[in-house]
Amino acid sequence: MTKEQQYFLNLVRSHLNNEIPEAPKDIDFSELFKVCEIQNMTAIAAIELKKLPADKKLTKEQFSPFNQVLGLTIQNYEYKLKGIELLNNTLCKNKIKHLFLKGAAIRALYPVPEVRTSGDTDVVVDSEILEKTSSLLESVGFEIIRKTDIEADLKYCGEEYEVKNFIEYINDSCREFFADTFDLNKCTTDNGFTFTLKPIYHLIYITYHMLKHFKSGGAGVRQLADIDILIRNCDIDIDEYFRLCKELNFEKSAKVLVSLSKLYFNTPVNTDYEIGDELKSLLDDVILNGGTFGYGIGNIGTAHLMRAINSSKSSSKTSSVKALLGLFAVNKEFLYHNYEYARNHHILLPVAYLSRLYSAVFKRGKQNVRNIKSMFTDRETATKLSEILNELEI
Repeated sequence: MTKEQQYFLNLVRSHLNNEIPEAPKDIDFSELFKVCEIQNMTAIAAIELKKLPADKKLTKEQFSPFNQVLGLTIQNYEYKLKGIELLNNTLCKNKIKHLFLKGAAIRALYPVPEVRTSGDTDVVVDSEILEKTSSLLESVGFEIIRKTDIEADLKYCGEEYEVKNFIEYINDSCREFFADTFDLNKCTTDNGFTFTLKPIYHLIYITYHMLKHFKSGGAGVRQLADIDILIRNCDIDIDEYFRLCKELNFEKSAKVLVSLSKLYFNTPVNTDYEIGDELKSLLDDVILNGGTFGYGIGNIGTAHLMRAINSSKSSSKTSSVKALLGLFAVNKEFLYHNYEYARNHHILLPVAYLSRLYSAVFKRGKQNVRNIKSMFTDRETATKLSEILNELEI
């Protein structure tokens, strides 16, 4: 862990704890800025740097990049809030139940909600109402980017919204656990239409959502901060949380992430679980260097290679070939979900397969060349990710 990464964690910790950060010592602020940008948490760092005593503050030149991102983040928050309000009001007016997840649901728990960034806003509706929901949102100004029978991706004022008809899962136990989206034993609502998960269940969801990102290439500090913010601000029975995680088959992973949160942020949680030095080193490397989705150390090709290594239990060149061949293996349910003509006329499934293959290998041009190249060059990174998955038992 570099000095800049350590200081970045100090800034996030001071933010979550509402404290004054430590004064910087021998910090390269251009490198610190890069660390913050990889994690998409530059605005939080800017707020904390502003708290420094007058004699420790950054120069105007040093602080300028941080301040610019802070301004843009607040501006984007205003656009995002406008979209969320329109989405919520539209669905409530039309009596459509909907569940907000992640940032939209927990942003208010942060000391400064405006700087809890997010890539998109996640919303869940009943399975049979997805088509009606996307059409309604399109009618009030949302732009439909992509639509399948399980998901609609939309844009409003430049911000992205992901509407699904199920709560995503990491295993069959989680799928069954959250099968009833609006189960009042697990959810809360004030108006009968806008729902959020109760804190302990949201913590469960956020935990395995972070684990899903590890399985697809990496996860960052912001996702770990969400774990901290729920534990810090909500009355969660941590023993019951671990019991439920055991029931859902990721108890060890949950204990590792909560312990890591305590190490990074001084999360106020009573747990005596200790992470081994080797696993801690791997997690530090992947989380801090990889960033929010792991793309600081790899790409989709790296993730394919990681899964090939994990399934074959070998990091030889054969795993690279296996990863490449994995591009040609497409689940038919995926094709039915993403290609309406195949869904309506199953005889056209081979056409959908060829279309998907063309998109995966040729359509994105240089990006796919980089991804395929990574399958043969990113063996060290992919091996680290595979080791993490094995240690976390996921």
